[in-house]
Amino acid sequence: MIGRFLRALAAHRRLAAALAAVLALGAIGFGLMGSIDSQDVATVEVKPGRFVREVEARGSLKAVKATPILVPPESGRQQKVAFLAKDGAFVKAGETVVEFDPYDAEREAADGQSDLDAARAKIDKASAEGGKNQAALGLDRDVAQEQLDRAETYKLTDEKLFSRHQIIESQLDKELFQARADVAQRKLAASGKLSSTERALGEIDASKAQLKVSIAEKGLRSLKIQAPHDGLLMLERNWRGEMPSVGDTLWPGQKVAEVPDLARLEARVFVLEADGAGLKVGQKARFVIEGRPGEEYEASVSRVEPLAKTRDWQSPVKYFETVLSLARDAAGDLKPGQKVRATLRLDEADAVLTIPRGAVFDKDGKRVVYRKNGAGFAPVEVEAERRSISHLVVEKGLAAGDVIALRAPTVRRALTTSGAPAAGPGT
Repeated sequence: MIGRFLRALAAHRRLAAALAAVLALGAIGFGLMGSIDSQDVATVEVKPGRFVREVEARGSLKAVKATPILVPPESGRQQKVAFLAKDGAFVKAGETVVEFDPYDAEREAADGQSDLDAARAKIDKASAEGGKNQAALGLDRDVAQEQLDRAETYKLTDEKLFSRHQIIESQLDKELFQARADVAQRKLAASGKLSSTERALGEIDASKAQLKVSIAEKGLRSLKIQAPHDGLLMLERNWRGEMPSVGDTLWPGQKVAEVPDLARLEARVFVLEADGAGLKVGQKARFVIEGRPGEEYEASVSRVEPLAKTRDWQSPVKYFETVLSLARDAAGDLKPGQKVRATLRLDEADAVLTIPRGAVFDKDGKRVVYRKNGAGFAPVEVEAERRSISHLVVEKGLAAGDVIALRAPTVRRALTTSGAPAAGPGT
């Protein structure tokens, strides 16, 4: 029992010694901690200077004016590409740039000609049968009319010479021949109308067939598209950036390519929606051609799309499509389709107070900087609406010559037991 008591007493003494050591280390650390002298805080003096806000955008060159090359609308149907000049090739006026497969047009022309021949045969047949029927019915009418005339001439009416039975029979013969003549005349008239109707139907079929032949012939004539003038051939890209190729099916009126006017070019670039604040017509810009470092070209914003749109249906990122106009003498050896990297100047000002963005802090819901005040710093609320990636323009709160901290001076630091600095809590 005494042994257990002695062991417990020894454990208690060891615990007390460890606690004393911890307290001693804490006292040492507390002695090392203290307020940071203002000389230990990085500062910057507020001076008037030039403010520039620029954003980058990427895109490509295109011609201001270009002659479009379209699938001839006269064909009236889709056509399959059999030959296509290379993208970027130099073409001369009258040179074939697109040629379509003639199979469908030739087949339609043959079908149309066959229908036209059948319609014309139908018209000839209707005319021949109509003439034959007219002749036969005309003969029947003439015979009936001759019988009627004879009955009129030899009509028995004298009751002294002829019996009543003969007189009645003569009257009945006259009425019969009259009816035959009337029927023959009506048949002849009906036959003429029927023959005219059949010929008219044949003419309609012939017109339809002729139209089909005409369309097919126009399609055959439009199988080749020629360059309207000398220039550089630029094939049209679809919304996926793909160009037409041999084997593709194109529709009437669809744009295949264009021959641009190389004398005037412009750059179409895309500015991120987040960077587009303040983007407007007339702002200065400059760009370089990818793959040609060291050559920079001046430009200006000539058009800005009012709404930001996605460039790829698979990505939600939106861009403002922006057109940059080049100086008239800047085109030089530039070509449409070349990729460009542009820098747009959205804002600039001289003799304004600018400070680094890292010197501004949020304190109690306000935007403040820490201005040097004697041996310490005091928070000062500032107003700064214009900003670039690295700097802000201070409209209110600071004056030239003020010195501000580049980090919050309320941050405390302490030394670890190894002597390395460790960040402490801020106010």
